[in-house]
Amino acid sequence: MKKALILIVTLALLAAVAPAFGAGDSQADQPVPQRFRGRIAAMSGPASGATAFLVFHVDRFATDAEVQVLAQTLGEGGEEALLKSISDIEPGGWFRIGDGLRYHLRVIRAMETPQGRMLIGITDRPIQFGEITRSRRSAQYTFGWIQILFDENGKGEGSMIPTAKIDFDDQGRLVVESFGLQPYRILKVLPEAIN
Repeated sequence: MKKALILIVTLALLAAVAPAFGAGDSQADQPVPQRFRGRIAAMSGPASGATAFLVFHVDRFATDAEVQVLAQTLGEGGEEALLKSISDIEPGGWFRIGDGLRYHLRVIRAMETPQGRMLIGITDRPIQFGEITRSRRSAQYTFGWIQILFDENGKGEGSMIPTAKIDFDDQGRLVVESFGLQPYRILKVLPEAIN
């Protein structure tokens, strides 16, 4: 099983941000809607090497207040409580791979990091009936995670973990654990005009 510690700066996504409230919401100046298109590549498993188009669409960014509640929920109630809270949030956008279905993203955040602008999307993963009836361990991995980092030229790269656990470690860092396979690579992401 691959355990991926996502960049420490992602603590801004699901960590205490209350001190920033006085300065206003950090997401308030983000224009919406926004849409991005790139490529996604499987790095392991039967589909290793396969690629497809990826579309990442943002209708709204989660507020600092919403993130504060989610961080507190995760810290006090654990992953199950976080899943319930996220499931109750109106989706902030969606992503689509190839010509497939759109999958909603419950929480979307934009952050400025020393490496560039970062977009993060989290969703509650649809659990397949067979996972539950066969007591598959994958049913314990109830989140999906997308992270894209844009360079100074506006070109993005990142990763997607479609079957993930999210928790804080003993040092208070956010840990995103992938079920079995390596995260998918996201490449050549650029803004797309919305008609």
